[in-house]
Amino acid sequence: MKTHTKLAVAFLAAASSIAAQAADAPAPAVTFSGYAAVTGAITKDSGAASVSDLDLTAAKFGVTAKLATNVSAYASLYYNGTDADLLDAYVTFDAGSGLTITAGNFLSYMGYEAFDVINMAQISYANGGLLGGPVPAYHTGVKVDYVTGNHGLGAAVVDSIYGPTLFNGDGDYTTKGLEAYYTYKGIKDTQIWLGGLQDNDNGGAVYDLWVSYALSKTESLGAEYLVKESDGYNWLLAYTKGIDSKLSVTARLSGESSDVQDASFVKYTLSPAYAFTDKFSVRAEISYTDYSGAGAATSSSTFYAIQSLFKF
Repeated sequence: MKTHTKLAVAFLAAASSIAAQAADAPAPAVTFSGYAAVTGAITKDSGAASVSDLDLTAAKFGVTAKLATNVSAYASLYYNGTDADLLDAYVTFDAGSGLTITAGNFLSYMGYEAFDVINMAQISYANGGLLGGPVPAYHTGVKVDYVTGNHGLGAAVVDSIYGPTLFNGDGDYTTKGLEAYYTYKGIKDTQIWLGGLQDNDNGGAVYDLWVSYALSKTESLGAEYLVKESDGYNWLLAYTKGIDSKLSVTARLSGESSDVQDASFVKYTLSPAYAFTDKFSVRAEISYTDYSGAGAATSSSTFYAIQSLFKF
């Protein structure tokens, strides 16, 4: 068992013990949540044999503890298909009037598509491969968020923007990473989000703009444009339609271009999903990616997948 996993178990136990003794915490003081995803996938690159896989690709167990009226803590253990380790481990102080302060190991602000597979509308991500994953995952530090009316903004100072794994940053605070965002919801059925980061380890910046719009109670549109300084950009357009209370379908068009890799692609994705219950659902996906440029490893790639999702 890794050291971080041992720390996570200790954190969960301590949070549960403290919360149970918090006199001013409303019941229940501790809540549990999580999910598991089993995915079967086939990938066929042009001129190469198909590669198939069936495995538990993601699992998460989290606990939220109410430590006091205005203090909460959250920790989670996460399995990414290869490794299991501590993921979230942070404490949040609610200062009132829309202001919160969070310290610990937490997820980056950046990105339109969700980190947790349970919150995705499809199986694969739209972009990221050519730009080396410009949307970060987890890092350790402090962030301050403020929400008032239709406006929201936040800023974070962290050990690093990118780390050796998805689970954490590099643990070195001599060259800190910076993130900030602003979001606006004052237009009916619309959210506009603009964020940026400064990667002081590598001297680069990333800027991210996304917009979501609810066409109706059952239809939504999403669009994102991201720029990685001195490298390239990516983009996506997504449309999700709820056919009925259980069946939905997402169509996505996306692309990415890298000057460093001297390559680009356009990706076409179709992903239906069916919710058998509020705890169990199945989604499928077919994606076709068309590559170009001297640095492209293949001319095209086709991806087929089906995924079972369990939530608790």
